[in-house]
Amino acid sequence: MDISLDSFKLKEVCERCNNGWMSALESNAKPLILGLIRGNIQFDALDENERRILARWAAKTAIIESHSIGAESPVNSDYLNRMRTNADGVPGRFAVAAAHTHLEVFAHMQIGLIYDLIGGGIAAGNIVMIVLPKLAFACLFPMLEIPYECRCLMSLYAPLWPSPRAWKPMRIGPLPTDLDELETIAALAERVEMHHPFV
Repeated sequence: MDISLDSFKLKEVCERCNNGWMSALESNAKPLILGLIRGNIQFDALDENERRILARWAAKTAIIESHSIGAESPVNSDYLNRMRTNADGVPGRFAVAAAHTHLEVFAHMQIGLIYDLIGGGIAAGNIVMIVLPKLAFACLFPMLEIPYECRCLMSLYAPLWPSPRAWKPMRIGPLPTDLDELETIAALAERVEMHHPFV
């Protein structure tokens, strides 16, 4: 489950993007991420712009990760183009929540949500967990262009995007304390969801 930071690189990303808006996003996110890891910054102290920066960084990293590992249903790369062309606006049609953890690893996990459609084809959504030492991001990408609502265990997660007011609480207990790394990441993923009420 442990991975190097190089695993998050996607060779198909053009040099202009990699050295342009993605590099700027990395620079903006780095002090926030390090502050959260070190405990110098708390989630409830983040302002709206800082939450957006972290949400954009986590989503960008999750999308690249889902392609670099060859997932069966990778996150649609159109999200990256939307982030590029809308750098200062709405991060995108996805959701991101973050949590402090006891894990001291770099890791990722992707959970594909795939539904067969009437008449053929599939609808795919994804939950991608990005884990850094003492910090985890849950990135949720919806199925198709259908309505959804975000839910999480509020005592565990801090919603970053959309606005915390848009999230609904989940009724599931806290994380067990005796889990190994993989089980902890899976349990984190179970405590956040993107609910599609019309599927």
